Amino acid sequence: MTKQRYSPISLIFIAIFLFTHFSFASPLASSRNRRFNPSTQRIEANIVDVLAADGNFTILLQLIDNAGLLISLREINNITIFAPNNDAFKDLSKNTLEALSKPENRPILTAILSYHLVPYRITWRDLPGNKLTLKTLLEGSTMVLMKSKEDPKVLLAINDAPRMSEINAEFSRIAYETNNGNIYTIDSVLIPWKVRWSQLQ
Repeated sequence: MTKQRYSPISLIFIAIFLFTHFSFASPLASSRNRRFNPSTQRIEANIVDVLAADGNFTILLQLIDNAGLLISLREINNITIFAPNNDAFKDLSKNTLEALSKPENRPILTAILSYHLVPYRITWRDLPGNKLTLKTLLEGSTMVLMKSKEDPKVLLAINDAPRMSEINAEFSRIAYETNNGNIYTIDSVLIPWKVRWSQLQ
């Protein structure tokens, strides 16, 4: 069996290939590792039951119930909810929370909750290295996911309002993959631009 011999030119090309491959592969891998990567838990249950079992979303679940959306969230498939935890709602005034719970304000409550829902699954691999615009279930309204300018390890969900009314909701690293959708925890309630608190009765 004869050994394969390489010409000097072939050896030069091989050397160039190896140099470029190992020089550029490492920074790329490092860049990917800097992306937001929550500790996602896989649970064989629906979104509503997983939120209830967590214990930190009791206010959100009560409002979902008030809006008549509990059954829909149990049965709908392939959805993502950006779920404000209890602390997020406690940042709102008591009067605002009480107003949101009134039957006459159900359309406003439904609009706010719909704004936190995206009609497809978002996995952590989809979360942006830089910026991502998402269509929400509130017709005509989008939200933006992007890294914080102050700390690139922090991922923010930002509403569609102009600068003065912009809300930056920071992601927690607690996330769930359920049997009908994905859940990401955020620390603020996102208010879409078309909804005004002054509309609450």
